[in-house]
Amino acid sequence: MDIYAWNQELYLNQKHTVEAWSVITYLYTSIIFNSNNPDDKEMMSMNKFTVQRKTLAYEVYQYLYNKIITLAYKPGQMIYESTIAEELGLSRTPVREAIQMLASEEFLQIIPQKGIKVKYVSKKKVQEAFQVRKSLEGVAFREAAVKWDEADAQVNMYKADLMHIMDQQRAAAKSQDVAAFYQHDEVFHDKILEICGNQTLASVVRQIRGHVNRIRYLEFFETREMQRVIHDHEDLIALIQKNDADGVAQRLNQHLDTAASHYGDIMEKYAEYFDAHF
Repeated sequence: MDIYAWNQELYLNQKHTVEAWSVITYLYTSIIFNSNNPDDKEMMSMNKFTVQRKTLAYEVYQYLYNKIITLAYKPGQMIYESTIAEELGLSRTPVREAIQMLASEEFLQIIPQKGIKVKYVSKKKVQEAFQVRKSLEGVAFREAAVKWDEADAQVNMYKADLMHIMDQQRAAAKSQDVAAFYQHDEVFHDKILEICGNQTLASVVRQIRGHVNRIRYLEFFETREMQRVIHDHEDLIALIQKNDADGVAQRLNQHLDTAASHYGDIMEKYAEYFDAHF
């Protein structure tokens, strides 16, 4: 599958997610307004627009974020609020809010009277974000190792989740489905952030990781080192289960540094996607 076909597949999946949330919101609204309970109707009249807007704005944010990360929206490309709203079958309000969030995170640039420009991948931002991610995610993996206790029912649920994610990664690797493998890689790292239990740390890591993910997407597509990533993840899980905080932090650094070793070649090959400043 070439990079265009891969992006088209991701586009369809993301569009269906936004459409599904629209249906869910509609059904929920219908149920409440058909209720005979006056408290339900009063509650809905007060909250329906806020809840719906926030839910849709977040889903549109995820949709646009994925298009930026996977380069379906190319760096330097102009996109338009009205076109996106029409494409998703939504009003402009949740689209505008999603665009503002992405602009605040430096993925988009709002140009008055013209439109929205997808920002070029900043080499400096990638470098800075990689350093911050490496440091903070190391803390998360350490904390996950310290907290791991299989006598705890919640930990056993986490264990089952991790095994399921690894099964999905192996299946994606076997079928050479790079798009699915990339998504499962994200889910794996998110699960460790969840296990560590520090929501503030997890939120910061997820936000800054986006700037690294734009080049990571290309790294996955170019190198196809799926078996290496699976092996790294298996090692990381084993070290967490042994409560080896120092060992898992060191292994995570190796895992991230190996991926980063390809970034120079990728920046050279896809030079038109990057700005010229470090």
